[in-house]
Amino acid sequence: MKESAAKDLLNVSGDDYKYKKLLQDLIVQSLLRLKEPAVLLRCREADVNLVESVLESAKEEYAEKAQVHAPEILLDHQIYLPPAPSHHNVHALSCSGGVVLASRDGKIVFENTLDARLDVVFRQKLPVIRKLLFSQVAA
Repeated sequence: MKESAAKDLLNVSGDDYKYKKLLQDLIVQSLLRLKEPAVLLRCREADVNLVESVLESAKEEYAEKAQVHAPEILLDHQIYLPPAPSHHNVHALSCSGGVVLASRDGKIVFENTLDARLDVVFRQKLPVIRKLLFSQVAA
């Protein structure tokens, strides 16, 4: 089930309009979690242009929601998140999209990638999945 969901994540970044809005929302959510005046943002190399196009509006939205000054966001152009998974190299590190934000000193990191979110949801729903699977077997 998790592998199937992971494959579906690849479709999320396929629609630039929706993915751009999602990236903005992920950045704002990350900023709200970190509550830092200056952060480092990492994304996939393929997403740099989309991220750059939403940075200003994400900063403004965060500042309005948190009632603070807009943060300084440094987009890391030296280290990128891994590229999307491919069937050519199944065991390579990969990232389906999203962002990772960190405090400037690197002590606080918030991973808000699609893969990380899938892992969280899967762990949260594991008891429900077990119950569904094993109650059907027992019946």
